Amino acid sequence: MGNTIRFTNPQPPKDSAPTGQRPSGKAILIAVLGASVVLTGIGIGAASGNGSTTSTVSATAAATTTSAAPAPAAAAPTSAPASATTATEVPPPVTGTGGPATADPAETMWMVSKIVDGDTVDVTKAGTTNRIRVIGIDTPEVGQCGYLEATANMKTLLAGKHVNVVPGARDDLDRYGRYLRYLDVDGTDAGLRQIQAGLAVARYDSRDGYGAHPRETSYVAADAASPKAPCSTVATPQPVPNKPANPAPVPPAAAWPLAGDQHPCPQAKPIKGNQSSMIAHSPGQQSYLVTNPEACFANLTDAAADGYRPAKR
Repeated sequence: MGNTIRFTNPQPPKDSAPTGQRPSGKAILIAVLGASVVLTGIGIGAASGNGSTTSTVSATAAATTTSAAPAPAAAAPTSAPASATTATEVPPPVTGTGGPATADPAETMWMVSKIVDGDTVDVTKAGTTNRIRVIGIDTPEVGQCGYLEATANMKTLLAGKHVNVVPGARDDLDRYGRYLRYLDVDGTDAGLRQIQAGLAVARYDSRDGYGAHPRETSYVAADAASPKAPCSTVATPQPVPNKPANPAPVPPAAAWPLAGDQHPCPQAKPIKGNQSSMIAHSPGQQSYLVTNPEACFANLTDAAADGYRPAKR
C-alpha cells in the first residue's frame, strides 16, 4: 500500500494526567493532498508501561509530506498595467519615395559655369565640365521666337549657382553626348520653372517615344496650365562666318539617300541642321552621314536665316 511513515508521539511529562484518563485508541480517516491516510491506534493504554504511544500511518500517495504550504499571496502590482493605447510607436525613418535611395547631395552638386540656352547648360566640378540637357522640356532655338527670353530666364535661375544634378531619363546621354538630367537649385526644379513661365514646353517624354520620366506628369500638367509667354523680341540670327555671298543649292547626288546615311533629309532639302551645335552640314562633308538633323534646308542661305552656320569641313 505504498511507503509506511511512522510518526512517534512525544512522551507526556510525568506530572501529566494519569494513563487511565487518556483517550482510547481510534481510527481516523484523513484526506491529505488527494491521498487516503489511515491512522490506526495501536497499544494505547496499559500495554505501554512508559506512557508512550506509537501510531502507524499507512500512506497510499508517493508524497512524503503531510501538508502543503499555502501558496504565497500574489504580490500587489507596483504600477497599473500598461494600456495598449499608452505605448507610443516610433515610425521608421523615411528613406525615400519608393525607388532606390537617393544619392548623397554632395555627390551630385555641380556649379553652373555656362548657360547655353533655355534647356542646356554646362556644369563644372573639380576641373571637369559636362554639358547637361534638361530632361523633359524644350525651349526655342537660336533665331526662334522666345529664344532670348528662355535663355535669359535660365541665366536668372542657374548662372553661377550650385545645382543638384538629378538623373531620371530613360537614357543617360542624348544622341549628342549631353547628359540628361534634372537641375534643382535651392529646392526649385529649373525645368518646371521654365514651363511655368511659358518659356518651355513639356516634350521628349513617353508621348513622343523618348520614354517616361519621373516628373513627366507634373511637367505636362504645368504645360497645359501655363500660357505661352509673349515673344517681346525676336532673336536676331547670329552672324555666319565665311558665309558665301550667293550660295548655290547643293546639287543632289545621283542616288538618294547617300550610301551609309542613316538619317537622310529629303532630296529637295539636303542640308542637315544640328540644333545642338547650330551647324549646317552639306552632303560630302566629314560629319554629314552621321548627323541626325532636327531641320533640313534647301541651301545654306536658308540654314543661315534660321541661325545655323556652315560646317568648316
